[in-house]
Amino acid sequence: MRPEFYILSWNDLLVSLVFIAFSVFLIKKWKLGLEQTLLIGTLRTFVQLTAMGYVLTWFFDQQHWAFMLSLLFIMIVIASYEGTRRQKKDIPHFFSAMFVSLLGAAILILGTILLFILDVKPWYSPYAAIPIGGMIIGNGLNSTSLTANRFLGELKHREKEIETLLALGASPKQAVYDAMKESIHAALIPNINAMMTVGLVQLPGVMTGQILAGIDPIIAVRYQIMIMYMWFTTATMANMIMLAIVYRQFFTDKLQLKRELLRDKA
Repeated sequence: MRPEFYILSWNDLLVSLVFIAFSVFLIKKWKLGLEQTLLIGTLRTFVQLTAMGYVLTWFFDQQHWAFMLSLLFIMIVIASYEGTRRQKKDIPHFFSAMFVSLLGAAILILGTILLFILDVKPWYSPYAAIPIGGMIIGNGLNSTSLTANRFLGELKHREKEIETLLALGASPKQAVYDAMKESIHAALIPNINAMMTVGLVQLPGVMTGQILAGIDPIIAVRYQIMIMYMWFTTATMANMIMLAIVYRQFFTDKLQLKRELLRDKA
């Protein structure tokens, strides 16, 4: 007989600290020097997620489209800032590129899911818009950050090749097209690997959580399939929009490569 759901109490959660204790033991044994970082991360995970649980409870009580759109807007701004801050090199207007790419992906993909796939009523229901929007923005942030880092590496590696192409009359886009392709290709590999192995090697966290909560496995699988498609499309779309804006920042008005932008931050 399939149980309706499993209730995880605070006491049960404390028992899970045995995993952290075992990790600390292994880290000490191997002398990795990560004990303090792990303990801080463990505490922050508990505090931040517990606080978020109470915050989400309040968010879910808010039933107004303006509130929901404002919240998603703030999430995109924060993600764009984090993506910009993590870059090893300065990229002009990178915050704007991140913002536009994440906003575009959120509007198209989240809108399609809420209005046409799940047919959520009302469409701004926080129970659907917040978790799905968060997954879209988070996945877009991770993928565009990988793409931007790889693109910078490709530009530095292909610096002479790009300048030669420019000297032969190629446009900036033509000169960096191969670098753009390689960057997007590398960033999409994790998503492709996940799609190839899902259900065979791993059970995704979303699906596992739904099953543990008592949802029928077939229904949980349908949601997970939609999410996998959503993740890949988000990554692809956000990467292409971001690079379409970013690549032009590496060229002067005279169509010369800005070499100084390829150097590491001071």
